Amino acid sequence: MSNSTQPIVPEEEQYSYSWWVPLIIFAVIWWVIPWLIPQLPVWVVSEKAAWFLSRSSGAVGYLTITASTIWGLLLSTKLVKEFVPPAVSLAMHEWLSWTGIGLAVFHAFVLLYDSYYTYTVAHLLIPFIGPYNPMWVGVGTIALYLMLITTVTFYMRKTIGQKNWRKIHYLTFVAFIFATAHGWMAGTDSLQLATMYGVSGFSVLFLTIYRIIDAATSKTKKKKTA
Repeated sequence: MSNSTQPIVPEEEQYSYSWWVPLIIFAVIWWVIPWLIPQLPVWVVSEKAAWFLSRSSGAVGYLTITASTIWGLLLSTKLVKEFVPPAVSLAMHEWLSWTGIGLAVFHAFVLLYDSYYTYTVAHLLIPFIGPYNPMWVGVGTIALYLMLITTVTFYMRKTIGQKNWRKIHYLTFVAFIFATAHGWMAGTDSLQLATMYGVSGFSVLFLTIYRIIDAATSKTKKKKTA
């Protein structure tokens, strides 16, 4: 039997997304959607089509972002390690993060086709200047930027250092709070989605408290055994 040595690649890097995946998603949104909309039947492209697409993608995107936040908390508390391999858990977290960001971008982009409010690209990129509820829509824009920062810096851990990356990653909680506030205050169907916001917020809050207690308990155990 021959013993061949192969370089060991960390599991978390084996399942890591390539940097070009989000670029493909954004390219599809930017080029395919504008071409596709004029090709659709008139009854599909109604006056409220952009609004329906924006609200539906916003709701699904919020659920995806919530799932990403919850999954990240579960990973940090090591609750899923016994049931899911670490590499798969990390890949799931990445997939949820990028999917949530893609849906959030689509949620904003389709507003360019809204027939009631006149949106420009500047309105979508610069917070607090849009024609509709600029305060809370701007909060949503900031939430998207924070999600991009926390997700992209995952691939820069070796450059910025693990400790700095962890500090930046705490912005995930700010992004989630801002996304919740944006959806509740700017959404025209917030009352119908109250259960979604309530359950999502409570779940993240509960797991955050559990994470803090778990970390404090682990420190106490280490001090006792030292």
